[in-house]
Amino acid sequence: KEEEEEDLSGLTPEERKAKEDQKAAKAKKEEGNQLYKAKKFEEALAKYDEAIALDPKTMTFLSNKAAVYFTQKKYDECIEMCLKAVEVGKEHRAPFEDRGKAYTRAAKAYQKKKDLENAIKMCQEAQLENYDKDTQRLLKTMELEKKKADALAYQSDEKAEEAKQRGNEHFRNKEWGPAVEAYEEAVKRAPKNAPIRNNLAAALCKIMDFSGAQRSIEVALELDPKYVKAWARKGDIEMYMKEYHKAMESYKKGLELDPDNKSCKEGLQKVQMQINYGRSNMTEAEKKEQAAHAMADPEIQSILQDPVMQQILKDFGENPNAAQQAMQDPTIRAKIEKLIASGIIETR
Repeated sequence: KEEEEEDLSGLTPEERKAKEDQKAAKAKKEEGNQLYKAKKFEEALAKYDEAIALDPKTMTFLSNKAAVYFTQKKYDECIEMCLKAVEVGKEHRAPFEDRGKAYTRAAKAYQKKKDLENAIKMCQEAQLENYDKDTQRLLKTMELEKKKADALAYQSDEKAEEAKQRGNEHFRNKEWGPAVEAYEEAVKRAPKNAPIRNNLAAALCKIMDFSGAQRSIEVALELDPKYVKAWARKGDIEMYMKEYHKAMESYKKGLELDPDNKSCKEGLQKVQMQINYGRSNMTEAEKKEQAAHAMADPEIQSILQDPVMQQILKDFGENPNAAQQAMQDPTIRAKIEKLIASGIIETR
């Protein structure tokens, strides 16, 4: 259906001219859109320029030019045109949605330029104009990208070593708080350095932050599973936390890597003494607390839910010979030792 001709009879010559120019500008924009779809970008830009000349108060034509520049990977021109579009839109009260879209395109152009700081600012401006879920997701993605980029830019082996040495000095002087701060700085500078995380775990133990120490040493071992000092440290931390079954396993893993390691040998002796004799000095309340703590361990839960292990534990009371025979299996023996070390079962 053909569009009805607008009645311009009641308008002044200036108003009539403005209406005619607006109509002509829209026609030029449509021509530009078709050229853009055909990837004739320079011709499309020329048509949008003609539309702007006819109707400079409409931001849409400027946004169309910005879209062409973005496709051409001319990101500086795209950003300039987006901001000009917003300026025109604000001056002539264009819809908030259109202004928001222009800011979002500028954000994407900044993102392509790896300028995440300005990209985030543009997204924030877009949301102030008109909240949009897609723009909010883009903003969150950019904020995460920037956080990772900033962390990567902050890394420096040289500065990490300087911070580590400061931490060592504080540690020797028994200045535990400053030691933790220095080691944490060293970790930020060199996040894949396992020895620094080992040092941080040691300092955290001194301020009784065993959970933090445990997290730090676990990352150290993820970085270097053959780091014997870290296995010894892990065992020490688990001793502090009364997770004797875990400590025993950590010391044993360290000794598998280095059978003569003094720290692991001494640690294993201590944990075995604690398992064999320490419980006799514990109150019933302490024993219950230890058992409850062990029951929260998924590995202990898995052992207790194993039907084979359930039968063997039953045999200890009803059929000792069968239980002793089952203990000849190294895997079964290791699981029973773990249950004993955890305080789940007691030996008399």
